[in-house]
Amino acid sequence: MALKIGAVTIGQTPRDDVLSEIKLLISSDIEIVEKGALDALTLNEMASLEPTKDDEILVTRMRDGTEVTVGRDRILPRMQKRISELDRDDDVALITLLCSGEFPPFQCGKPLIMPYRLLWGVLSSISIEGSLGMMLPSPQQVKTTAAIFGGLGCKVVGVGASPYGGQEGIVNAAEVLKGEVDLVFMNCFGYDLEMKSIVRETTGKPVILPRSLLARTLDDLLC
Repeated sequence: MALKIGAVTIGQTPRDDVLSEIKLLISSDIEIVEKGALDALTLNEMASLEPTKDDEILVTRMRDGTEVTVGRDRILPRMQKRISELDRDDDVALITLLCSGEFPPFQCGKPLIMPYRLLWGVLSSISIEGSLGMMLPSPQQVKTTAAIFGGLGCKVVGVGASPYGGQEGIVNAAEVLKGEVDLVFMNCFGYDLEMKSIVRETTGKPVILPRSLLARTLDDLLC
């Protein structure tokens, strides 16, 4: 019988673009139950979740692939609702978020993986003498997020490139980082393995990808 895990996206389900690659990297037989914070909402209804001036910007996508931005604080109640739904499912062994953004603690009786903490732990364990390159979905996220990860004690060079806008933007962003950084962190679950390969080939530097890091963590937990 396949192990069942829960996955909560800040966008709409299904997120086959993310989960298909995660499943490929996990050696055990698993079933993933998806929940989306924006499920059942239309684009018009999204207006109430748009980020305010002081709210952190999060970038995600609708079911049809349309890119949208939401305010972190405004989406928290919807995320908690989806987590609670999975928490009540007796067959779900553990739950993970599919977002690398920073969130406050959620109420959950089962193990809940917060990718931001996982990524911070990995990055903080790596000695970076030069600069950390950070790719983000929106240029509007660069200043704030770069300041946060500057807490690692290294210089952060941030660049915006949407994972939902085609490869050209990824290539251009990688060219900006080329020769400037010693390690690249692609800070969004929308970035895929092919995009990672492009960045690695262009910059010639190691690249950390949230979805593959999460997959290997899940593999260790479940096997």
